[in-house]
Amino acid sequence: MDLEAHYGFLDIQARNQVLEEGFGFDRLIDDPGDSRRGLTLLLRPGQELAESFGRFTDAVKQVVPGHHLYGPLDFHVTVIPIISCYSGFSLEGVSIGEYLPLIDASIQGIGRISIRFRGVFMSPSCLMIKGYPEDGELEKLRESLRRSFAGSSLEQSLDKRYKLVTAHSTVVRFKHAVENQEAVLEVLDRFSGYEFGVQAFHEVEFVFNDWYQRAGLVKLLASFPLLANPS
Repeated sequence: MDLEAHYGFLDIQARNQVLEEGFGFDRLIDDPGDSRRGLTLLLRPGQELAESFGRFTDAVKQVVPGHHLYGPLDFHVTVIPIISCYSGFSLEGVSIGEYLPLIDASIQGIGRISIRFRGVFMSPSCLMIKGYPEDGELEKLRESLRRSFAGSSLEQSLDKRYKLVTAHSTVVRFKHAVENQEAVLEVLDRFSGYEFGVQAFHEVEFVFNDWYQRAGLVKLLASFPLLANPS
């Protein structure tokens, strides 16, 4: 897939909607009764990349404070959602031990995943950093997981919401009306070609998480190393 074109399409579509209707926002971010939980495989940016992401979130905060900004411990790239978040899901309802060998088998032979992060884009209610895989390992891993879970009776919802093809990282969510949308668009334009950095991810994390992947609500279930030199 041409990710540059795909990100561009999503961004233009969202901008047109925002120009007509304004930014949307998520009323559930601060709702203590939000019980949506799920299981996710993800990649975790290191300190250097997290600091780079923080330059963008800081710029957004300066023009529209008071929204939900992801922090260094929240930043992530979703490999694939094993169980998309839904209300009432809990670890007591599944046997995590049955998921681990299936994931481990899917990861065998997968090398370290290198992703370049350059530029930003938007949805009607979120701001995201564009990620561009520099090799085919991320897509190989996703396809391997899809094959493994397609033949399993374990609870899962891979690709039920949509088929994940990008390598983006969501870093800002609006939680109330955005009063200065022009300033937000200006920040997006300023970071449109910003080089955030490149990271070779050495492991995949398997986590129990809330909808927003907040560090205080995420539980690490297992880590799976990726090969330095896959055959």
